[in-house]
Amino acid sequence: MNHHIKSVADIYAFNTLSVGVSVGDLSHDDAGRRWREGEGSSILFLLGHLLSSRVGLLKRFGETEENPYAELFGGNAEPRDAADYPPLEELASGWDDVAARLESTLAGLSEDQVLASAEGFPIPDQTARGALMFLAWHESYHVGQLGLMRTEMGYPSVQARLYEAMR
Repeated sequence: MNHHIKSVADIYAFNTLSVGVSVGDLSHDDAGRRWREGEGSSILFLLGHLLSSRVGLLKRFGETEENPYAELFGGNAEPRDAADYPPLEELASGWDDVAARLESTLAGLSEDQVLASAEGFPIPDQTARGALMFLAWHESYHVGQLGLMRTEMGYPSVQARLYEAMR
């Protein structure tokens, strides 16, 4: 692992675990519940958005696969009703696959790749390392939203689920 990104890679690894425990005990119907009187995001949307973001990140580092999540969940996509999305189990499986690919990609990055220019993110470090840091922050923001949504529906907190997972 490149020493320039070890800490940020650890954040991605923790987010991988956090998302897994956040969605692992949910029903598809609950994950599809939209907030703000049916106009806001759902857990399905956030999970798809996180997937789209990670696939986009992988593409920055050389993956050539098209982003299967971009149309429904990418960049400027607006939340939709649950019927428009893949089943929760399919998105959760996609999360596991993309997480493994990201872990492998991060582990194999050279110093030149990490320090290469990556402009366009609202962060002073305009290198790939800065992009990784910004996108880890972005991801963590949405992981927090997942936790809030699930506890509002009466599910155990992500923290409680994490402690269970670590036993």
